[in-house]
Amino acid sequence: MSVGVDAPRSGPVGRDVRLALICRASIVLAVVGVFGTWRSAAPVSLNGFEGPHDGWLVIIFALVALAGVRSLSRHGWLGIVTVLGAGGAMLYTAVGDLLDDRSVFGGSAGWGLWLCIGASTVIGGCALWAAVGRIRQPAAPEVRAPAPEGSL
Repeated sequence: MSVGVDAPRSGPVGRDVRLALICRASIVLAVVGVFGTWRSAAPVSLNGFEGPHDGWLVIIFALVALAGVRSLSRHGWLGIVTVLGAGGAMLYTAVGDLLDDRSVFGGSAGWGLWLCIGASTVIGGCALWAAVGRIRQPAAPEVRAPAPEGSL
């Protein structure tokens, strides 16, 4: 039985388009969150670039995560580690700013900071989802070329 070239693939060889779409959408939301309000106190509101905020780190690690999404969608270890590490760094940066601002500035955390935290969590979840899928799926069967006629 021959499998066509355009036949859908399953297992570690095929792509998980849904996983890639969720991960890319979360990366875009994290970048949007950097430009949103991170801290507001009375008449003043600061975004991820203003004041002591490290929103630029979120954008750098979002680009790193974006570079690993294709490999992640194929359940490749390089993509899984890249996206998980970048998502963790994004989450660490946003939560660090949340805790630092709370003790120094007062006021309240803005929607942009919460969006970055939520999106970073989803990015890390995507990487963990791909890792579990990689571990649980059996390896692709080995494909052998047919033996020439007359050979044993």
